[in-house]
Amino acid sequence: MLKLNIRAFFFNAQTDYLPYYKNFSFRVEADKTVLDLLSMIKRQNPDFSYPKENVILRVNGLVLTANEKLSTVANKLGTELQIDPALTYRSNNGLVLNDSDFMQSFELLSNYTTDTDRAYYQSLYPLHYASASFEYNHQYIGDAVLLLASKLIEQQPENEEAILAIINDEFNGLADCEYENNLFHTQNHAQTIANLKSRIYKKRKVSLLNRLCSLAVKTKKYTLDRETLHEHNLALYVGDRDSLEVIESTRETVKQSGATFIDFPASVRISGQTLIVSNPELAHKKAGKMLLDALDHGADTLLFSNSEDLATFTKIIGKCEKVVGRPINLNLIALCEFQKLTVMLEA
Repeated sequence: MLKLNIRAFFFNAQTDYLPYYKNFSFRVEADKTVLDLLSMIKRQNPDFSYPKENVILRVNGLVLTANEKLSTVANKLGTELQIDPALTYRSNNGLVLNDSDFMQSFELLSNYTTDTDRAYYQSLYPLHYASASFEYNHQYIGDAVLLLASKLIEQQPENEEAILAIINDEFNGLADCEYENNLFHTQNHAQTIANLKSRIYKKRKVSLLNRLCSLAVKTKKYTLDRETLHEHNLALYVGDRDSLEVIESTRETVKQSGATFIDFPASVRISGQTLIVSNPELAHKKAGKMLLDALDHGADTLLFSNSEDLATFTKIIGKCEKVVGRPINLNLIALCEFQKLTVMLEA
């Protein structure tokens, strides 16, 4: 048996001004599904709503289908679960979405598709609503149609230019896409998106990157001091939900060094790195949001597990400050530099 503590989303567009949450506790058999859990919540509170079919939802930030076994969910996410619509702002009633945008995006490419292509696109329904880009642009066309476009270009190279023109909408298209796996079951389509962007932006890449670097305000390199290490609050940015082991090992190393380790939600989120060329303004906005998240959770120093990420954020932090309208007083340093320092301390 599993004991689950649930925080469930409630909202009815006809009667509620704002969404709210209610708490539930259940003991359930491990082989029950998420759909069974939704039914249990519904029995306790008839105001709770979810679709009658094709049910997708967000549990602790990850999108999954209601057919998922609760044992699998608990094994990955624990027993404290928050249930939200797959995309909150499209909720009509609880987990019921206004999903008209899904097939509207498909129609953009319908002249180039077959019934098989339509079926493939419909299989991407959870992925469409898992896209992080919707957080910044509610009119975004979705990751799913970009994957369809890539498939169609492979099948119909003669139509590549026309297909690229359709998905490269100036305000809502490919330029806004930074693929991030927000699905319960990992799907990594980052390379597919990168390949699409390279077909459009390859001529701009070098010159724009050079220009961004020349515009950077903050480029100083910071080094921690052994004598004052215990006074610092250190956070770690990994930019990947699958790097939790790195976070845990770093947490222990920081603790042993005498410093304080700071957790912050955005540590595992990709934060504008792949948007530098296609949409620099959005890149600065996402990067700034991540940096402020670390700062506002109490960090004074941000470690980076990836040296390329460190280089990117060091170069654009000044632009990020302008976009978010706040100073970002964080010291940025490579994780490997901190690790070298702890070895010296042990010696």
